Amino acid sequence: MDAIRFASELPYPKTEPEQSVSQSKLLMPCYAGAGGELNAVLTYCFQSFISPSAQELKRALEGVAKVEMIHMKLLGEAIYALGGYPVMGARTYYNGNMVNYTLDPHKFLRQNIAAEEATIVNYERTILNLSNESVKLLLERMILDEELHIKLFKELLENL
Repeated sequence: MDAIRFASELPYPKTEPEQSVSQSKLLMPCYAGAGGELNAVLTYCFQSFISPSAQELKRALEGVAKVEMIHMKLLGEAIYALGGYPVMGARTYYNGNMVNYTLDPHKFLRQNIAAEEATIVNYERTILNLSNESVKLLLERMILDEELHIKLFKELLENL
């Protein structure tokens, strides 16, 4: 796994959101919900912290967390451009109890695969409800990264 790719080589599309608070609200679960990018970043960071002796696993989790952080940034910017506020802790959007604190790498890699698959389904559902084409393209591009993460987590699980 010397040449691990954590993100697709395709560039992220520029979003051209028009003011629509209702559209921004559709992105909030993707941004800071239980299955959102904020939670993915924090979960993968936690997992990397508890995997100091498994260098390949640690490196992969750190790389995936960085990509998820880019997703979070892009979603936050889109939410704001649409007229919403990319809050992380207000109301029901985020809670630290949402982080996956599983300690066993076999278990957390299987859970990561399921979480990435659920993220793809959530993005696909969100795309169906969005009217802004540039934001749809952004989510479609982010799905490519999530598919890579699934492949990577499966490979890591096989090699444990």
